[in-house]
Amino acid sequence: MTKLKTLTLALGALVAPLAMAAPQQALQAKLAQLPEFEAQFEQVVTDPDGTLLQQGQGSLAMAVPNRFAWHQQAPEESVILSDGEDVYLYDPLLEQVSIYDLQDATGQTPLSLLSSNDEAEWAAYQVSQNGDCFTLTPSDADGIQTMAICFDGDAIESLSLVDGQQVETRMTLSRFHTGPLEQGRFTFAAPEGTLVDDQRNP
Repeated sequence: MTKLKTLTLALGALVAPLAMAAPQQALQAKLAQLPEFEAQFEQVVTDPDGTLLQQGQGSLAMAVPNRFAWHQQAPEESVILSDGEDVYLYDPLLEQVSIYDLQDATGQTPLSLLSSNDEAEWAAYQVSQNGDCFTLTPSDADGIQTMAICFDGDAIESLSLVDGQQVETRMTLSRFHTGPLEQGRFTFAAPEGTLVDDQRNP
């Protein structure tokens, strides 16, 4: 499973059906109360039969607009960070960082909506609601098929993503904390000796 799938993986300009308007507005209203937040996560990846493929843990931080920092400490350390313009995928074991344009890196996952207030991006999804859980389904499901966001009060309790092979990545959040976050939280500085793989368009 690639790091872009883990994290990752959002968006277009179709008008959402009127039936979806109320759940979408409810979800956007909840997220509007969380312009900055951070949390610890426990991650579980399972196949379509429910067989455990991987477990992990780490930290997650997000801030509007389009900034996020995902740091997995186990089973292997890795970092995915967006400064609002570019996305950095850092592998400490390989001592390598790959850099992507933000749109290219997040264009296949609704996860980016957590830190976006772009109505064109939201228009590319249908949103349904079941209690305190919201399910987002992209109109063009080339990557992630669905994402579910569940709340406990005003805090996000869990995030789950299902890909085209029906592999589910579920992150249960704890120690949820709203901002303001430290300055520099969404800035990446490559350690000395890091190999840089720049995939941004010239």
